[in-house]
Amino acid sequence: MTRSPADRTSPSLVRRHGPVVAVCVGGALTSLDLTIVNVALPQLADDLAAGLSGLQWVVNAYTLAFASLILTAGALSDRLGDRPVFGSGVALFTIASAGCGLAPSAEVLVAARAVQGIGAAAILATSISLLARSYDGPRRATAIGAWVTVGTLAANLGPLVGGVLVDGLGWRGIFLVNVPIGLVLLIALPVLVPARSGHPAPGRDRRPDVGGVALAVAGLFALNFAVLSGSERGWRDPAVLGASGVAVLALVGFVLLQRARGERAMFDLRLFRIPSFSAAIVLSLLTRMASFGALPFFVLWMQGPLGLSATATGLCLLALSLPVLVLASLSGRLQRVLSARVLIASGNLAAAAGALALLVAIGPGSGWTAALPGFALIGAGAGLVFPSLMGIAVGVVTPDRAGMASGMANTFFPLGTAVGVAVFGVVSTAAADAEDAVVAGLDAIAASMAALCALGVLVALTLIRDSDRIGSD
Repeated sequence: MTRSPADRTSPSLVRRHGPVVAVCVGGALTSLDLTIVNVALPQLADDLAAGLSGLQWVVNAYTLAFASLILTAGALSDRLGDRPVFGSGVALFTIASAGCGLAPSAEVLVAARAVQGIGAAAILATSISLLARSYDGPRRATAIGAWVTVGTLAANLGPLVGGVLVDGLGWRGIFLVNVPIGLVLLIALPVLVPARSGHPAPGRDRRPDVGGVALAVAGLFALNFAVLSGSERGWRDPAVLGASGVAVLALVGFVLLQRARGERAMFDLRLFRIPSFSAAIVLSLLTRMASFGALPFFVLWMQGPLGLSATATGLCLLALSLPVLVLASLSGRLQRVLSARVLIASGNLAAAAGALALLVAIGPGSGWTAALPGFALIGAGAGLVFPSLMGIAVGVVTPDRAGMASGMANTFFPLGTAVGVAVFGVVSTAAADAEDAVVAGLDAIAASMAALCALGVLVALTLIRDSDRIGSD
């Protein structure tokens, strides 16, 4: 095999670790910007004269663009190559970050945040497929575990880092700090990721499926908009109902078009014939719903009835994030001795136990310490599940479909969070007539979390099969 100039000139250490370094830096940037902006909203409101609706769109514009384009970016990477799409995402994210930091109005900031989300989608969608093409076996599991660890750490540190930057540099600093990091990553990318690691498969049709792209983006945008807006505006709001209708029509049209296009399709629907792949997609939704979808309600409990500050709440949540970091970093070693099926089932079982611990421990007179054992078990479950889940999604398909597989699995992460928030909001509201509405709502949420995790155990044990091999369909 002909080696690229980067292969010949870069040291062996860089060749071994370059791809994981690149995707971890990219993952840190995109994960940080999911949470870092929240602490800057009061300053944004004062400086740009932004109302509540404008502030909501500063947050949601990033999430909507991000969630709507992950599948498309992953599919395009199979046709154009992972490294070009990843690099384009880094470049777009960096330019958009500068636009956010220099925004003269709330409207410009919202637009720049949407462009940031597009760049983040390209980075995220190609990260796992880049790792899948760069590493095999336990090394792949270790690399994916490192990516999960860094992303989790960045998301959890977002409010703390944001607070420091806002206090020191003002709200613009939380965006401008991305610019030098993004530029360094772009410059180093040819060395960190050899061209051969990001090339599409030979003979792959590089022409984009324009119709598929349009329907996928429209459908996923409308679906995420409906889910995000439904809990705020009400599910009978005309905009929510209209978006729901557009989502159904566009996604049904997408499925029909992909079936008709066969080999030329943007997404190969035959991947769903692989039981383990289908399990990975279902579990991507369930695990995100049960963990991140429920988290905001426990944060509201700590900062509302318990009166904890944002910093104290963040420290409490370390009980959840630290087990994720530890177990995700050990995923390579764990997968040497246990199958992904066992790890994912065990992780869901641990998370179910954590949800039941929250159900039992939190009562009308409970303090913040009552939640710590449950948080720790849920975090441990997530640390076991997420690396193995992403490894399955790309490990049971051929290399030329790693991008679309990764894109599909990642699509359900932000969607799962949004659906979880919406579902648990309904569950919590249904318990509002109880004597202690807050505790009753948390109990109902915890019971629902346990049920979702139990379903996750069943899906893992039933559908994930060691016999599924790369290229099965």
